[in-house]
Amino acid sequence: MKELFTFPTDELLQENEVVVSISLNSESNSFETEANQIQFQNLLKEAKEKLCEKYDEKYCDSLLEKVEALRGNTDFWRKVTESLVIYITPEDVYYYRLSVPVKSGTVVSDQAYILPLISNFQYISYYHLLCLNHDKFRLFNGRGNKVQEIGLPEEAPTTLTKALGEELTGGALNVADYAGGAGTGMFHGHNEKSNEVEIDQVNYFRAVDKYVFENFSKPTELPLVLFALPENIADFEKVSKNEFLDDTKVEASPAQLSVNDIQNKTSEVVNEIVNKRYQKLVDRYEETTPEFKLGAQYGDLAMASIQGKIDTLLLEDHYQVHGRIDENGRYHEGTETNIYVNQLVHNVLKTNGQVYVLETASMPSDTGIAALLRF
Repeated sequence: MKELFTFPTDELLQENEVVVSISLNSESNSFETEANQIQFQNLLKEAKEKLCEKYDEKYCDSLLEKVEALRGNTDFWRKVTESLVIYITPEDVYYYRLSVPVKSGTVVSDQAYILPLISNFQYISYYHLLCLNHDKFRLFNGRGNKVQEIGLPEEAPTTLTKALGEELTGGALNVADYAGGAGTGMFHGHNEKSNEVEIDQVNYFRAVDKYVFENFSKPTELPLVLFALPENIADFEKVSKNEFLDDTKVEASPAQLSVNDIQNKTSEVVNEIVNKRYQKLVDRYEETTPEFKLGAQYGDLAMASIQGKIDTLLLEDHYQVHGRIDENGRYHEGTETNIYVNQLVHNVLKTNGQVYVLETASMPSDTGIAALLRF
């Protein structure tokens, strides 16, 4: 079983003999796991009923056995966030822990049901948040505007003295706060060798950069967002070799801040970015001429998605169409739900298009579905 952090991924976009998609909206906090475990058990029963409409019971059981151990895995359920999406294929199991609510349910198809993931990733997705002071750091997992501190091992270079030890050149360091607790400190070395203090600073930032890259950025390929004073951001960027260091910054001192304080300040920046990106999307829709737009024209949308014509697809939340798209890009009206829109989204993402799921009040179109075309 593998946790996924980026979207879209090859694992999700490939077609399989069968994919069981399970979406679970968390009903409890991280210390009360029983409600989520019961909900998961009920969703497995629902998934088996749908599977057994197409396959024999032995095959259904063999597929769902891949996640059977999750029922009693208390540690797993303690780490559930706002919601959870699990994908079961004959070869493997993938899952996402999301920061947005989803509609609980199951879908059985030959494609992963990826609509619950869209709103989680459409503006800002997962990232690591590096809270950096001149002599220490903390690291957080970020999911949208929610952050959770990562417990680092003893050997992590969490402080300057721990990282450099006997290699410290500037002598024992103290920091005095002359700004009345505002978090901006001044360095003092007992031997007053300011140039050596600067050398220690550079060496420490290099040690932090290397540690975070090797242990977090490189394995996950997630963006790294800096939370630090502007001068520390500038100094860190000069020495950083982390290719995943992001342009997004939280310019404030994390010194003495609680997790809630860090959460609130990060949330302000994230919400500002989301609002800007949403407004840019709306402006682009309004500026696009009619010949490069499609509304609820299901046949035209289906064909355009197969041909790679759709650059941006906008969907009203929970929008569904009855029917499906065949292998030639033709729309066939039918009784199926959760199929057509999911196929459409897969086609758009496979051709490097963008997909956005919006609340009804936020949709720039009154049709519930709209596409901006490349040509």
